[in-house]
Amino acid sequence: MADADFQHLRLSMVKEVAVVEIRTKDIQGPQLAQELGHELALVMAQDWAKKLLIDFRRVGFLSSTGFAVLFRLVGQAKAEGREVKLCGMEPGVRLGAEIVGLDKVVPILENEAAALRAFAQT
Repeated sequence: MADADFQHLRLSMVKEVAVVEIRTKDIQGPQLAQELGHELALVMAQDWAKKLLIDFRRVGFLSSTGFAVLFRLVGQAKAEGREVKLCGMEPGVRLGAEIVGLDKVVPILENEAAALRAFAQT
């Protein structure tokens, strides 16, 4: 699946890990969150996406509906036996993730390198 198919994501593979970089800086409101969720679901539906790393380094704001999308994605991934990790959250986004308890259901690592190391250890 080419990046041209996505408005909000950039994809790459690092060994067996599908690295999904969110390219949209501000994910505000239900419309953008729904679009992001749809694109993430398309990636997760692929056989090659058993291990999924979502990189937030370009995201400056994530709305509550965006966090809801992530909770749903992580729950679905776990139900399907897929492994998900998040990385690269700016302090404000990370604080929001911790406030809503996202860090209790999915590992949030500092950066892509740390997350890839964590995948290698599992």
